Amino acid sequence: MRPGMKRIAALGLGAALAGAGLPLLKTMLADTKPAIQLNVENAAPRQVDDSVKQAIARDYTTAWQSMRSALADNNAGALKDDFIGFAQENLAQRVKDQQQAGLRTRIVDRGHKVDAIFYSTDGSAIELRDTVTLDTDILDGDTVLHSDHAQIQYFVIMTGAEDRWKVRVLESAPETR
Repeated sequence: MRPGMKRIAALGLGAALAGAGLPLLKTMLADTKPAIQLNVENAAPRQVDDSVKQAIARDYTTAWQSMRSALADNNAGALKDDFIGFAQENLAQRVKDQQQAGLRTRIVDRGHKVDAIFYSTDGSAIELRDTVTLDTDILDGDTVLHSDHAQIQYFVIMTGAEDRWKVRVLESAPETR
């Protein structure tokens, strides 16, 4: 086993990334926005109006950009404006684990198909199902230790906070075989 692979195995990153909703991840430029198709037609029990739909799409896109940046640069501070609670804690731990192992993750985000499945009656929370296509690299310096291309389904909960929507939960669906 190559030395870098031993570090990945020792950290259990493969399983940890999938379990944290983050399978092995290739990064595009930080200012490149992922393509997000958001369908709110089946949200219940409340309908999602156009201004909320636009805000959710904007803030979810920004959250993915922040996550890519945090993982590529090993900078958990990049998460603070777009993530809270469970999602922020898990991603910050992932960044810490990468730093300790001397690794980083790059993501190429190929696009999202997002369905709103629940929108709270008070308008404070929305649950989304996101099917995203990602290319990912785990790097040791500039050396690629592992690459992956995958389509992953995430369950997301976003809550209103301050003047924006923030990701509170980002969990991948269990793989079916």
